[in-house]
Amino acid sequence: MNCYDCHAAEGAHTPAVAVCHGCNSGLCPDHLRMTRPVLHRPNGMGVSHGSTPARQILCVTCHAARAGLSAPSAARCDPPVPAVPGPGPAGARGTAECPAEA
Repeated sequence: MNCYDCHAAEGAHTPAVAVCHGCNSGLCPDHLRMTRPVLHRPNGMGVSHGSTPARQILCVTCHAARAGLSAPSAARCDPPVPAVPGPGPAGARGTAECPAEA
């Protein structure tokens, strides 16, 4: 498997070392972002969490989306399709989509 971001930006065939937890894209070391979320689980009447944070691998786009930041655009998605509320050209989800992925 090759890194999707390297292929989208440059057409390069860089081997992937991980898979994004959000979108399942292959990622090379340059395009992955590791987060350390604390996992919570129900425990009786409250919530318990472990002492060791989990490891979660995300691509640059999914990491930015979860952090509420603007993601650097891939070469295939320029210019982005504007978001349209409700069903329509952007699909039933009402979000912008990459024209190359449609």
